[in-house]
Amino acid sequence: MNRKSMWIVAALVGAIAIALVGWSLTRADQLTESDTFRNPILPDGADPFLYEHDGSYVYTQTTGSNVTLWRTDAPTELATAESKVIWQPTKGERDIWAPEIHFVNDRWYVYYAAVMPGEVHKMYVLESATADPFSDYTEKGVIEDPSGKWAIDGTILKNGDDLYYVWSGWEGDVNVSQYLYIAEMSDPMTISSERVELSRPTYDWESLGAPPSINEGPQILMKEDQIHIVYSASGSWTDFYQLGLLSAPSDADLMDPDTWTKQEEPVFSSNEDVFGPGHASFVTSPDGTEDWIVYHAARAEGSGWTRNVRMQPFTWEDNVPVFGEPVSTNETLPLPSGQTGTLAVDMNETITSDSPLDLRLDIPESGRYQVIAYIENQDETPLTLTIDDQEIRGMALQNDGVAPTLNMVVFDAIELQNGTTTFEFANKVEIDIKRIELRRL
Repeated sequence: MNRKSMWIVAALVGAIAIALVGWSLTRADQLTESDTFRNPILPDGADPFLYEHDGSYVYTQTTGSNVTLWRTDAPTELATAESKVIWQPTKGERDIWAPEIHFVNDRWYVYYAAVMPGEVHKMYVLESATADPFSDYTEKGVIEDPSGKWAIDGTILKNGDDLYYVWSGWEGDVNVSQYLYIAEMSDPMTISSERVELSRPTYDWESLGAPPSINEGPQILMKEDQIHIVYSASGSWTDFYQLGLLSAPSDADLMDPDTWTKQEEPVFSSNEDVFGPGHASFVTSPDGTEDWIVYHAARAEGSGWTRNVRMQPFTWEDNVPVFGEPVSTNETLPLPSGQTGTLAVDMNETITSDSPLDLRLDIPESGRYQVIAYIENQDETPLTLTIDDQEIRGMALQNDGVAPTLNMVVFDAIELQNGTTTFEFANKVEIDIKRIELRRL
């Protein structure tokens, strides 16, 4: 073959290779034990409550129709945690909001808000049969102060031997504004005093999106001799939803409103990448050395109640929490200290149904795995994963915002064998894949 013929053959081979790449992008990537994660940690959710107990984490959130618990040793992996529905409506209850779970006196208590037929929102409590959070629960009925007013977002405050209930409610019988109230408790199921108002919207940043103006979602955070109530303010349906802070000395009279000091500025707010961060809860890392905030935020600018769940570390200054700014979903964060890493591949690839992505990954150990894809999308779209001729579909949720944003797609668990395996990702519309994770079950 002469030099000219060799050149023509090489050109043809190159053209064919380019055409094939356009049809199917193949990468031979190395799965690594990643010590980082990406937000969101759940693709859909509101009012996240994560509770740490005896080295594991119990989680719940608003589902609207029941109370579901999740349990895990890895707080960033709630999407693949085991779960159980512990309670479903039996009397026509609806609009079941903001459940919380607490461990008191060797039993679990779940507080939630619901609307009974013919009534307004009130708070209710469940009690576990054993010290196992996944045990059976008994309905213990309504938990309310003598006013009997509209009430949601109840949480407990334990200060030494004293127990208090803190919640958001109406002053009267009309939805004009929500205030924060506190009352004494004689046990985890009984309010034993009149309610006392702790906070109402007084600063402009607390009333954006009004009416109604809102203080809600109180959460307790304690450090040394300080007790803090982190609460949500402004309309939860807006990009202005944010966190405020009330503080009091632990040795003061917590039923005296003058004991509590409100910060004049919000402590956690929207920025150019994160919108409407609010309704937070707080845990420490698995080894107990770090503090973390878990919160919901809008999936995208302007998406309102279309939200997902995120977490990030925070620090302290003079026993006051410093949350900083919400971290963009474009950033990777170090895993909570003490949490085992996960197998991951970071990338930035665009795929369509005509141009799928083939990943050839070395599986280190045979077993059952959950596959997580982090993608950037705006509209709801099914993402197809094919492994060894087995097709699995996952749904990328719509963000309802003004621009695409990072989302996570969870695929059903699949049995994988040790060795090189091809993962083909395809989609009907153009999307960007940012990260793939394999979580061993």
